[in-house]
Amino acid sequence: MRAESPQVVAVRYDDGVVSLRGGVDQRLRIGAERMLHGLLERPSQRSMDLLCIAAGVYAIDRTHKRPRDPHNECGIRTLRVAFEVFDPAFWKHEDAANALTELLCFLTGDTWLVSFCGRAGPHRSSSVQRPFEFEGVRPTRVSLYSGGLDSAAGFANRLIDGDHTHLLLTVAHQSAIRQTCVSQLATLKGLLQAVPGFYHASFHARFDKGVAGMMKEQEQSQRARAFLFCCGAGIVADALDLAVVELFENGVGAINVPLTEGGLVDGLTTRGAHPGFLHKVSRFLSSIFGKPLSFQLPFLNHTKAEMVRGLIALPRMITWAQGSRSCVHTSLRVSGKRHCGVCPACIERRQAFRAAAALEDVRDYACDVFDDYAPSDPSYMLSYLEQARRWLADDLRIKTRWERHRVLSCIQHLPREQAEDLYTRHAKEVERVFGRLVVGPPIRAPRFAAHQLDLV
Repeated sequence: MRAESPQVVAVRYDDGVVSLRGGVDQRLRIGAERMLHGLLERPSQRSMDLLCIAAGVYAIDRTHKRPRDPHNECGIRTLRVAFEVFDPAFWKHEDAANALTELLCFLTGDTWLVSFCGRAGPHRSSSVQRPFEFEGVRPTRVSLYSGGLDSAAGFANRLIDGDHTHLLLTVAHQSAIRQTCVSQLATLKGLLQAVPGFYHASFHARFDKGVAGMMKEQEQSQRARAFLFCCGAGIVADALDLAVVELFENGVGAINVPLTEGGLVDGLTTRGAHPGFLHKVSRFLSSIFGKPLSFQLPFLNHTKAEMVRGLIALPRMITWAQGSRSCVHTSLRVSGKRHCGVCPACIERRQAFRAAAALEDVRDYACDVFDDYAPSDPSYMLSYLEQARRWLADDLRIKTRWERHRVLSCIQHLPREQAEDLYTRHAKEVERVFGRLVVGPPIRAPRFAAHQLDLV
């Protein structure tokens, strides 16, 4: 049984504002800083249609909460949407409509029923398009940058390898993200004064009160945000006539085999950097822009720890990467702490630094899981450790789940041996780092400590 949207949600874009009407009334403001305005002096009408669709999808995903129903344990939604576009004939064409529907269903786990209607006139844009002049080396690709550890370690590894030709794009769906990324990258430029410059652009998506005025009224899973990120990167790449967009995500996080059987089919397991999703979005956006565009994962064959390990030769890079933000609790309100220390993202972060034998400052965490502290609800930690142990023991259940995930998530094109070796290396890291951890005591505030490195 699926939750039914009471009526069709109409999506309209005008002058930086996406409006939803029907079932829920909501406005989403799209803003961009000066550099992005310069890049996109006069985007095509099709690009503006795409922005309307992507931002509308994101707003609907956030404002239509998944049902909490014993008859619909996965929280699957049926979402009826009508997008107002300049070129309805193109979007109504079977190829475009089917590709969009397939992509959204795959990404969110929901049923999307999309339709299109014509605008009264073209989208507003500048009357003059001027080429953007770069000061220095022209970028060869767009790279999404979120300010998390994978973004920081991935980009730092690219710089160490001598690749400086990136235009980093931050899509700030939360208020603090853009400033965090700007600060991180300003610090990095200060460390690399002799290195040719890279570029950073950003735009933000901000709700204008309405249903989404308070976080508790929003849907927390936010599965559709990856579509907004990728469409934003695609529009920038199209404006610069670039053919590659990179995502700095480790392979285990990208493939993301669920910890439970139910995660294979519901919308609660993220697929935002999944190879299957990126394959679909590459085909979709290539058809939109009429030229090849490829979304790539340069660290698909790396664990997070291996990405961090690549920075050890330059200690200043390790120190800089510590300034990344991983915690899912973005509103953490503990003085002097940026990470809770016990959410899934924090656990992966702690493992990455430990397994890489890299120093980190434990004072950044509200809870130190390596100092006899553990979450009050240890279910995730136990499942995480148990999955690693089953993988190393060649347990039939986990290998069967892996195979079903491989088929259901459209990654049959990945070499099986490569992916299985990746998961084996990751499982060994989990066992080595967390294998002796005692899980159970309640959360307590950690003692202030210096930089910590004590591998078990």
